Amino acid sequence: MHRRMYTVAQLIGGVWGAGGAGGELVVHDPADGRPVSTVPVATADEVGKAVEAARGVAAGWAATAPAERAAALHRAADAVQAATDELAAAVTAEMGKPLADARAGVEAGVGTLRQYAELAPVRGGRTLLGGTEAIDFMAPGPRGVVAAITPWNDPVAVSCGLLGAALVTGNVVLYKPSERTPATGWLLARALDAALPPGVLSVLTGGGEVGAALAGADVDVVAHVGSSPTGRAIAAAAARTGAKALLENGGSDPLVIDAGIDPVWAAEQAALGAFANAGQICVAVERIYVHRDVAEDFVDALVRRAEALRVGPGRDPQTELGPLVDRRHRDHVHGQVTAA
Repeated sequence: MHRRMYTVAQLIGGVWGAGGAGGELVVHDPADGRPVSTVPVATADEVGKAVEAARGVAAGWAATAPAERAAALHRAADAVQAATDELAAAVTAEMGKPLADARAGVEAGVGTLRQYAELAPVRGGRTLLGGTEAIDFMAPGPRGVVAAITPWNDPVAVSCGLLGAALVTGNVVLYKPSERTPATGWLLARALDAALPPGVLSVLTGGGEVGAALAGADVDVVAHVGSSPTGRAIAAAAARTGAKALLENGGSDPLVIDAGIDPVWAAEQAALGAFANAGQICVAVERIYVHRDVAEDFVDALVRRAEALRVGPGRDPQTELGPLVDRRHRDHVHGQVTAA
């Protein structure tokens, strides 16, 4: 099977290949350690230039009719759908997700883009009865420049949610994909950019330092899906700049099995909740409380299901459980297991 090496590029002010003076990162396939993608690292100066360039086109995109923005998002959805195989292959190569699951993530992203495209033209203002002999008018408007900092565990679906909502409501976007899945973000951005006016979407790549620079920049919204520590840092940065912080961070998710539940069925649900995406989901089952009357049968059934899972590289069609995203995350999870 041919193994592609991705060379990621940034997009600043409508120009692909801009910047990257901060160095280079290399992403490795978690299944076998082979290099998969090289990615430039944006400097703080490049982040500033990207914000300035976005400001320059923000008014024009905000003034575009909602129906035109919706049409652009439909074109973007078409482009992403056409790139499904390429995007799914990149997801699997960079973070290990089984190929069928990676394709499902792309399909979910396409559906999200289309949903936002359909909602945009019907999103209107309101009139409210104000004080005596007065009427209050409320008209929605874009906030301006949105920094979207997205995760690696479902990189297409989650990115499409943040980017689609921001773009269709008239905002310009600075998109920072995870340093663990940069090629996936780059391929997604190429599909979206082809459907949008130049400069409406920019892409900045690199590690946490690039995300921190974006969060502290002169933007109007910082939208982030990811870890709680990163979310807290973004909230602190937004408090200093006055930007709106839109955060969805990690959970701590219990599952309760009562005495009246079929323990075998419950074990199937628990396995799905705990092992999907190798447990790398913010709503993954992390601890289970089982009634003593069904505990033994439940545990036996869960062990059988776990032992039956087909473990392997994500590119193998038979694989149900792929590798963890990288050695750093593997060591973190191993530490949790050994400390339990």
